[in-house]
Amino acid sequence: MAHLFEHLPEIIEHSVLDTLKIVPFLFLTYLFMEFLEHKSGDAAARWLRRSGKIGPLLGGGLGLLPQCGFSASAAGLYAGGVISAGTLLAVFLSTSDEMLPILISHRVAGGRIVAILALKVAIAAVAGFLTDIFF
Repeated sequence: MAHLFEHLPEIIEHSVLDTLKIVPFLFLTYLFMEFLEHKSGDAAARWLRRSGKIGPLLGGGLGLLPQCGFSASAAGLYAGGVISAGTLLAVFLSTSDEMLPILISHRVAGGRIVAILALKVAIAAVAGFLTDIFF
């Protein structure tokens, strides 16, 4: 424990410097995500209303849109009986709000990010379809 206290000033210094480096980038990322939310939120909800049997696939894809408001919209659509439980589950499983800025800030290759997002959609859609089949 004493060893930790010896390095405490250095730990604090590096923590503050790392925070100062990342905050402007995160601010711009979240500003862009808010822009996307305002441009696509209503359209995404309209698409889900009309999705029918392919709801889990569409919900999985739409869940990738970086916006927390869309998950809440999907929950409202489910509560109103507009979408299925599988579609709601697909939206929740594919939502990537926190993941994208973290991956981008760590300079993860674009191809890897796309692969992760595609896997999230696939898992979400399969889980959604299975939920609709069994429930």
